[in-house]
Amino acid sequence: MSKERNRQSWDTLSKCYQSEHIISLEDVHYGPHAPGERSLGLIGNVRGLDVLEIGCGGGQNSIVLMKWGAKSATGIDQSEAQLEYARKLAQKEKVVVSFLQADMEDLHVFRNSTFDLVVSSHAFDYAENLDRVFQETARVLRKGGRFVFCMLNPIWRVVGTALESEDLAKVQAYFGEEAEKWSWATSDGQSIGAFETVPWRFEQIINGVIQSGLRIDRVVEPRGYNGNEAEEIGVESIPYRDAYPSEKFLALIRRIPFTIIISAKKS
Repeated sequence: MSKERNRQSWDTLSKCYQSEHIISLEDVHYGPHAPGERSLGLIGNVRGLDVLEIGCGGGQNSIVLMKWGAKSATGIDQSEAQLEYARKLAQKEKVVVSFLQADMEDLHVFRNSTFDLVVSSHAFDYAENLDRVFQETARVLRKGGRFVFCMLNPIWRVVGTALESEDLAKVQAYFGEEAEKWSWATSDGQSIGAFETVPWRFEQIINGVIQSGLRIDRVVEPRGYNGNEAEEIGVESIPYRDAYPSEKFLALIRRIPFTIIISAKKS
């Protein structure tokens, strides 16, 4: 898998991505058109905590956590274009967040036991060595610290795209070993970037966290909102949504989970 290709592709995609997705600055997001932290309560009270966000993208979650009273927030990402967007957004929102370009598999820039909370939203699918990510996260967490992250749900990876496109030839092997290559489809049908992500299985995700020494205390597979639910809570309250959502996609995330969220703690 090419980390450099992914980095370049995110630099290319960043402007389009941020314009085609509506990402909350008042709630932590975990997945598209689905409940966020205010509904799920996985993170808890962040007041006075030192926070690290891995794969921060445009920095929205880090900004939210600072608004909620975190003592400090640091966001790392591979894409300088995403980081530049994040810096400008934090300045606009009048919060102080430190945004750094760094590798999620090598957090040597941080000392042991630096953070009370580590969060990540849909970044670990791009990891070459997921075990290393979890080990580094455990290292930089303080005793009693919490780790909350989400990834593409393996169920969605195997059948989601095939069902959405009504093409069973696109069903992916659950036991795939090679990185999957794909391009980002924009709202007008263009393809941007050349991405590679690893087909992580449930056992690799769960066992990786356990073997890092962290204790898993909650696993969530959030169901996407239906029309009535979205109307009831207010579309603007959905923390992550497409600007131009596909009705087929919205129906599918009611039937199979797009995201898996895991909350773990360092004893």
